[in-house]
Amino acid sequence: MDGVTHFLAGDLRGLAAALGALAVCAVFFAALARVVKPASWVADARTAAGETRINVILSVVDQLTVTPALGLAIAWAASHGPKLAAAPIWDRIGHWPTILAIVFVGDFLGYWRHRAQHSKWLWPAHAIHHSDTRLTWFSLERMHPIDRLGSALDTVVLAALGFPFWAQAANVFVRHYYGYLIHADVPWTFGKAGLVLNTPAMHRWHHARDVEGSGANFATVFSVFDRAFGTYHQPGPCGAPLGVREAMGEGALGQYLHPFKAWTAGLRRRRERTADAAA
Repeated sequence: MDGVTHFLAGDLRGLAAALGALAVCAVFFAALARVVKPASWVADARTAAGETRINVILSVVDQLTVTPALGLAIAWAASHGPKLAAAPIWDRIGHWPTILAIVFVGDFLGYWRHRAQHSKWLWPAHAIHHSDTRLTWFSLERMHPIDRLGSALDTVVLAALGFPFWAQAANVFVRHYYGYLIHADVPWTFGKAGLVLNTPAMHRWHHARDVEGSGANFATVFSVFDRAFGTYHQPGPCGAPLGVREAMGEGALGQYLHPFKAWTAGLRRRRERTADAAA
């Protein structure tokens, strides 16, 4: 019983810390919107309120349930899984080169994992993230637990590559908060820096609905991976409609149930095709 109490207390402390970090981000991005869009930032926030409400629910539930469970699973996999004898490399090159290396490698892994999430059978879970029609920095929090499991696999692979724990924490920090930036409702393309870095405009094209460029731009931090593998698309700031065509259901519960309904319907159609072919 003491162990359960200790775990729950730690979970609540983690939730409080996460909510505190989100509050700081909310103030920062509100100030940023005030500077970038002085005439419309309040109206835009009001328009996005309905989507933001769903994101808040998903985020709180995630922090209370999914994040602790994934943390335990990642810790177990990192300690019991196979490892390459690479740790001495990171000891020799120092902290900052190691951080740059793990963010670069992590973004490479994330690029291919993200492309996989856009495949036929993984898309129903990933569609939850894309269903936000008013993309803001907080849209990063709109994520199905199954989708989060795929993202957590990045950390398991990085642990297997011998990256130390502190570097893995730095990678999560950098890629997570950079993820907030690229989801922000700002039209930035970063000029020449966009040759190397992902940008808010670039990622907004990724969230565009049924237009040229939707489904492109899979990396989080570096645009070089999309350029190298033929998935780069940034003709300029994106003003296209956002979201998905699928009916996602009502509210946060509809978001949670959508992939299971989609997979069930897909399996039913497959059985029907098989039966028709056998007839």
